[in-house]
Amino acid sequence: MQVAVTGAAGCLGQVLLPALARELSIQRIRALDRAAPALPRPGDGATIDARVLDLGQLQPDDLNGVDTLVHLAFQLMGGHGGRRRHDRSWVRQQNVALSEHTFHTAVNAGVRHIVFLSSAAVYGPWPDSPQPLGEYHPTRPRFPYAEDKVAVEQALLALARKYPECSATILRPPAIIGPHAHPLLLQIARGRFYPAGDEQPVQILWEDDAAAAIVRSVTTRTAGIFNLGAEPVWSLRAMARFQRRWAIPVPLRLIRALHPLAWRLTARAGDPGWVQGLDGPLELDCTRAREHLGWTPQVTTAECLKRLRD
Repeated sequence: MQVAVTGAAGCLGQVLLPALARELSIQRIRALDRAAPALPRPGDGATIDARVLDLGQLQPDDLNGVDTLVHLAFQLMGGHGGRRRHDRSWVRQQNVALSEHTFHTAVNAGVRHIVFLSSAAVYGPWPDSPQPLGEYHPTRPRFPYAEDKVAVEQALLALARKYPECSATILRPPAIIGPHAHPLLLQIARGRFYPAGDEQPVQILWEDDAAAAIVRSVTTRTAGIFNLGAEPVWSLRAMARFQRRWAIPVPLRLIRALHPLAWRLTARAGDPGWVQGLDGPLELDCTRAREHLGWTPQVTTAECLKRLRD
């Protein structure tokens, strides 16, 4: 089996490449990104072919012989865009238009399975979000990043209907944390600050478990939409106070007022849309991933926090 990975130099790509290389059924991996990805040390695993290119220039020849495409590339929380990260139309074009181009190029190259890493953010969250959320629950994006994820999901599902020979798998993880995670997520997971007010349940996922779910999707070729998440589900207050005597509540109104300013100053602060969902629950039902992908998270919520803080 030959697998191509877009966004291979990104946070999760650095974890996914070695996980795929260890899978015996995969002989070759094509790592695609606008920056050169860090490649695992050569061993007995799959051969990795790294190609530096912009997805806008992706051609069928770049995917020649590829069976499965894993699409990770996304303009995430500032990313590489510099000041352009404030330009909504540019970000939308990077996320949606380039994804659509990538999907159509893959089909024309003979790719027969596409795995897209979406996000639990497509559900909201909203104050009235049900607990837990199943894949059947309608998407209700609350901020631009989630809107783009929904748009790419819809584009991929439409492509799968038009070309039934190509199956589609959509994975919806919550915030993915670990050594390679975005600095903002690491700061929140390691910090003592939490939003004051109601204790809304929030889910996280360790990066190796996220990579394992993608590997299972590739090797089983299971089509459909699947929620992913660590268990049990905790509040941000519980995370901040875990193994600590004290933590500091911060008024949500203050967070929403200051975060856009921080985002203007540094991409490390993340998209201000993310703080909009702090007043709603985000608890995922991961039953379908267990039953159909054969995937179960190996790292609990408590262990996620222990690993980061140790």
